[in-house]
Amino acid sequence: MIQPSINWFFPYKEEVTGSNPVAPTRVFMDKNIFVTAFQAMPNKGSENYVGFYVINTLINEGYNVHLYTPLLNQVEIRNYFQDDLPKNLFFPKVEDSYMLKIFKPDPLRYSQYISNIFWEINIKTYLKYNDFEYDLYYHINPSSWWAYNGMINNASPVLIGPLMGYRFPRKGLWSYLKFKSIIFELIRLIILKSPYALFNKRKIIKSPSNVLIDGEKNIFNIDKYTNVSHTLSGVDTHKNRVKPEIPKVILSGRFVDIKGYPIALKCLKGIEKDFIIEIYGNGPQEQNINKLIKKYNLEDKTIFKGYVNTRNLRTAMSSANVFVAPYIRENASLMVSEALYAGLPVVTISDTGPSSVCSFFNSSLSKISEGNRDVLIENLKNDIEYYLDNFFIEDPKPASDFGKDILKKVDKIINE
Repeated sequence: MIQPSINWFFPYKEEVTGSNPVAPTRVFMDKNIFVTAFQAMPNKGSENYVGFYVINTLINEGYNVHLYTPLLNQVEIRNYFQDDLPKNLFFPKVEDSYMLKIFKPDPLRYSQYISNIFWEINIKTYLKYNDFEYDLYYHINPSSWWAYNGMINNASPVLIGPLMGYRFPRKGLWSYLKFKSIIFELIRLIILKSPYALFNKRKIIKSPSNVLIDGEKNIFNIDKYTNVSHTLSGVDTHKNRVKPEIPKVILSGRFVDIKGYPIALKCLKGIEKDFIIEIYGNGPQEQNINKLIKKYNLEDKTIFKGYVNTRNLRTAMSSANVFVAPYIRENASLMVSEALYAGLPVVTISDTGPSSVCSFFNSSLSKISEGNRDVLIENLKNDIEYYLDNFFIEDPKPASDFGKDILKKVDKIINE
C-alpha cells in the first residue's frame, strides 16, 4: 500500500491561519498516526463532531495524521479547511465496498448498526495489505464498541475510543416514546446483548489494546482503561455571558422523541413568567412540536432557530438563562457539555446521560429533576424557574480536559 512520503526536517514550525484557528502555531513531529473514524464530518452532529475534534486535536499537536475515513467525510473535511489543508494531514486511499455505498456513515439512521460492521471489515482489509509502519493505530468512533473487530489484534500499538456505554430509557420515561422508537430500543437491546457484540467486547478485553472510556458508563469495568470524561476543551466562554433583557430558555437537539421535547414544553407551559424559548434543531418531529406549542399556548414565547453551527449556538448560550435537556435516552450529551462549558445552567432528568455529564462540572450550574410523570414535570418546572429568576456567571470547573487527556494518552503510548 503506497503511503504519502514525508521529507520534512523535524520539528517544523508553521503559522496557521484561516479556517483552522485552534492552534495559531503548529510544530510538526516525525510521528505517524493511522487514524480511522467512520463518522468525522465537521459540525455534523455529536458523533461526527467528537470524531473530527479528536482528529483536529492530533493535527494541531503536530502529529502526522493519516486519516482513513469514508470519501464522504474526506470531502467535508477538505471543504472545512478550504485552502488551509494542514500539511500533516493525509488521506490513505479508501475503496468503499458496494455495501458501504449503500450504508453510508449517518448516525441519524438506524442502518448505522449495519454500516459499522462493513466499515470494520474495510479496516481489517486495509491493514492486511498495509506495509507502512505507523507509530500508533487509533480507532475513534465511540458508538460502535460492539463492532471493534477491524483493528483489534491486526495492528500494534492500538488505541480505541472514547467508547460509550449504553443506556435505555429509565423507568417513567418509556411512555413518552412513540411505538417506532420503542421497537428501535428493543432492537438496539438485542444488538448490544447479541453474541456478536459480546464476542467483540471480550475481544477488546483480552487484547493488548489501549482503551479510552467516555466517562458516562464503563461497560468494561476495567480500571486500567482511561476515563476521559465527556468534556471538550477549548470552549471557555463563561466570562462572556450577558444577561438578556427577557429571561431566555434554550432547547436544542434533533427533533425526535428521545430528545424529550414534549416533556420540556409541558413543564414550560406551567411557568407564569415573562420569558423566551429558543429552539435549535430540525428533524421529523417538528410538526408535532409545533402542535404542542399551540396546545400549551406558547406561540408568543417560542422562536424556532433551525439548525445552526456550534459557534452560533455558543453565542446564543452566552445570553440565555438555562438550557433544558429532558433527554429520554442519551449515553452522554455533547450539547449539555457545550452548555456547561459556556457557563449556561442545565436542567435535566435524573439517571440519564445528561445528568451524568453534569456531575463533571460545577454543581451550581445544574439541577437534576427527580420523579416520574406529574412529579417530574413539577420538579422540572421549579428547577427551570430557579434559573429564570437567577442569572449565573460562574466558572464551569470541568473535572477533566478531553483534548489534553487524549493527547497525554497518545504521547504515552507512542513513547513507551
